[in-house]
Amino acid sequence: MSAWDEMLDEFRALGGTAENIRLGEGALGRGIFAIDPSKPVAIRIPANLLMETADAAFENGAFRVRAGAGVGAREKAFIESYEERFSWGRGGRGDIAQVFEQAQALPAELRERLRAEFRCGDWFGAVTPKAIEECFLASRCIGWRGRMVVMPIVELVNHGDGADYDTANGVSLAGTFAHEVLVRYSRIDSYGLFLNWGFAYPQPQAVSIALGGNIGGARLRIVRDLSEFHVPGRPPRLTNVDGTATLDFLALGDRLHPRRCKAVFYKLAREAGLAGFEEAFDTIQHANRLHFLKLLAAVEGFEIPIAHTLRRMARHQLEAMSFSFGAHA
Repeated sequence: MSAWDEMLDEFRALGGTAENIRLGEGALGRGIFAIDPSKPVAIRIPANLLMETADAAFENGAFRVRAGAGVGAREKAFIESYEERFSWGRGGRGDIAQVFEQAQALPAELRERLRAEFRCGDWFGAVTPKAIEECFLASRCIGWRGRMVVMPIVELVNHGDGADYDTANGVSLAGTFAHEVLVRYSRIDSYGLFLNWGFAYPQPQAVSIALGGNIGGARLRIVRDLSEFHVPGRPPRLTNVDGTATLDFLALGDRLHPRRCKAVFYKLAREAGLAGFEEAFDTIQHANRLHFLKLLAAVEGFEIPIAHTLRRMARHQLEAMSFSFGAHA
């Protein structure tokens, strides 16, 4: 019996579902594939294997479940063995470290600009074991019942236009896949995908970077809080306190609903009694375009993988932003 089949047997014995799946290599690297593409795939992680990320520890380079964690002994043994044989210890750590190492190939001054000016994430900061561990956990977890939890096996599925996570009963995904099994990691924009996972992929929407400025006689802040951005149709929240209007996020482009972004902003601004909102939306878009155009210019001429990734991410963001015209929802 292979190590993969042995692991799946124990996973099923602990209440998990793993039907018609195999580990393989494809265009996106290591991932999950259907054994028989004509039949459906089903993966479900039961609640007893959804360990909180706060209960993860790293000891001498090994993934461990923290002493005192609310995890059963058999579950603890499974999670630690799985992480060593298929995740952290078998490519997971290396995948994260590779992004950091690619970033180190850029000049120190440019790395600092990418981190501070362009806000491209921790990838461009100091390379430490803790930084790699934190990015690994952030890239392999999911929000479930108000907690961030690790998700064995499902975390091996690559991002793409495939299934969506189902969190009603544990964490699961299902569907029929002609080639590789894919799942949408998030509904956030291409910039957000890079911040969290370090890769570039076209997304249907573009959301504003965090910004501050004036709208009429009021101060306007956009904080880019995307914690609820995944909720379909959920508009941004606008609060107006002591002359400062604050939006938790603002979509600037949407391939599927190109007239919605501006219409939503206009509606919120009118209801808040803000003047000059028509020009304000255009100004916010302009500031975002300049931000990513300057990012493209900053990494121009660098022919290394991380620079190619940054350029693709910026182009994806700018393209999604262009899907905004009219002002009707």
